[in-house]
Amino acid sequence: MKHRLLFLGLHMIAGWLSLRLAFAVRFYLGPPPSTYAGMMYMALPMSILAKALAADLAGLTRSMWRYAAFPDIRRVFAAAVGGSLLLIAGILIWIPHRFPIGPLLLDFLFTFGFFSLIRFSGRALFESQKGFRDFRSRKRLPVLIVGAGDEGELTMRYLWHATARPVRVVGFVDDDADKQGRSLHGIPILGKLSDLPKLIDKHQVKEVIIALPQADPAQLRQLFITAVDAGCRVGILPELTPTDDPSLHRNPIREVRLADFLGREPVKLDPAPVRASLTGLRVLVTGAGGSIGSELCRQIARFPVAELLMLDMAENALFEINEEITALPNAPTAKPLLCDIRFPNNVERLFLEEKPDVIFHAAACKHVSMMELHPLDAARTNVLGTRNVIEAARKAEVKRFLHVSTDKAVEGAEQIQGIMGASKALSERVVRDAALSSGFAYGCVRFGNVLGSNGSVIPLFEKQLKRGGPLKVTHKDATRYFMTIEEAVTLMLHAETLQGSGEIYILDMGEPVSIMRLAEQMLQLSGRTDTGNGGIEIIGLRPGERLHEHLVSEGQTLEPTPVPKVNRLAQSPASGTREELAHMLGSLEKAVEQMNEGKILGILKKG
Repeated sequence: MKHRLLFLGLHMIAGWLSLRLAFAVRFYLGPPPSTYAGMMYMALPMSILAKALAADLAGLTRSMWRYAAFPDIRRVFAAAVGGSLLLIAGILIWIPHRFPIGPLLLDFLFTFGFFSLIRFSGRALFESQKGFRDFRSRKRLPVLIVGAGDEGELTMRYLWHATARPVRVVGFVDDDADKQGRSLHGIPILGKLSDLPKLIDKHQVKEVIIALPQADPAQLRQLFITAVDAGCRVGILPELTPTDDPSLHRNPIREVRLADFLGREPVKLDPAPVRASLTGLRVLVTGAGGSIGSELCRQIARFPVAELLMLDMAENALFEINEEITALPNAPTAKPLLCDIRFPNNVERLFLEEKPDVIFHAAACKHVSMMELHPLDAARTNVLGTRNVIEAARKAEVKRFLHVSTDKAVEGAEQIQGIMGASKALSERVVRDAALSSGFAYGCVRFGNVLGSNGSVIPLFEKQLKRGGPLKVTHKDATRYFMTIEEAVTLMLHAETLQGSGEIYILDMGEPVSIMRLAEQMLQLSGRTDTGNGGIEIIGLRPGERLHEHLVSEGQTLEPTPVPKVNRLAQSPASGTREELAHMLGSLEKAVEQMNEGKILGILKKG
């Protein structure tokens, strides 16, 4: 209230000054004739009240002083017009003499000027104080903005007004030829994007902010790499669309994520086929508490399924995903099922009770190095667990089943197939055999590493960075395929709509990524400069690990499908008969019961 009274007082003073100055200017800064002077003194109280009332009605007395902006000019103009009209109305009613027109016109101009001065002086004062404070600071961070369009201007205003850090925007870069040699709010446009390396060096830039939300991933990746290689921190202005990320409401500039370095076009598929495929069905996800399983639950929950059945053996993980799904707006009916797929009777009982229509089988032991140490668990979960799930599915007459596999199942040119990969390859064979014998739409989907999944390389690197230690890289030439969890699951859901029987679908993973290069970029993004001096430690390939991953085995080929970025493996006839597979699984089950790791290894390698 005190601020409103203060501004009412200021606008009342403006009303008095504007009319006094109007008469002074009209009569060449001399005293007006006595007749006009009398009319002026009669009109002054009207002017004071009229201007204060108009300013209050226009909201000028309630606006925050320091946040004046261009839209406020309209309100200032409306207040000036309204104040002048109220003054004229009062003059017509209470002053019987003919009032001079000249002072009224001048009064409007002075009113507009004084109201503008009141509205914008707070911002001018704040900016001058901040500029002086930043000028005195010896730690002003030199920043270069990529993009001199609306987003670049927004970024500059955010850095000037909202950030507490003292920064100095040295300039912009933009490929628009019309912008070269010009300036934005007094900040020069220094050149084109290709000039970025030399401009960083010339101006000693410490941070580059990319304000090109519509740029394609390949261009963004090149900008990231250029800036990071020059030793700069990198920020990015995301696409200006509504977001649920609370951090972006506080700070519109986010830090670069490693997913930005993949240079992949984001997958944008029409969800209609998945919606049509799943609507009204009971959908079950095994391994629902894991990285892939939980994302499957999140995406499936967007569709009007009859019920989402979430199965996992980990109580805490199952509780967390159930809480998350049930809290979603318009969430489908969700049911957590605490069950271990290694116990076939439990799985069969649940499937017969719940009668799912579609199953996404994501439960698995997936860590390569851990499975080398524990082959019994690889066999028990990945192979026998998958057999239990698919046999229970057949007994419950589930006609659609998608098994989540891995590129580790491929026997590569290096002839190295770890225990985890061998167990997943045998599980694929189990699924394919069930499909061929039943004719049901049972298939597999195979892909590589997903960014941010539990135990994957990037979260491991992040933990190592937090500990202050070196990043541990297995081999300087090691490469891996990467994609985001969201993209992998989206493609997986679309692959299931194909409903192929016995098919193995391969997701397009893009180009393989150098793990050494990934480690260097993470160090640089974190502000570390010791990429070549103790920041990275080469620890050697661990048992079961390959130098490079492969998407298909030698001699195999891929065929396109109607779904972009989803290919089909051109299958050769099944190796071995159903009887041979059944005998192998029986032997494996017996070896697991006997805890005979040697025999387990022999069966997995053979399978």
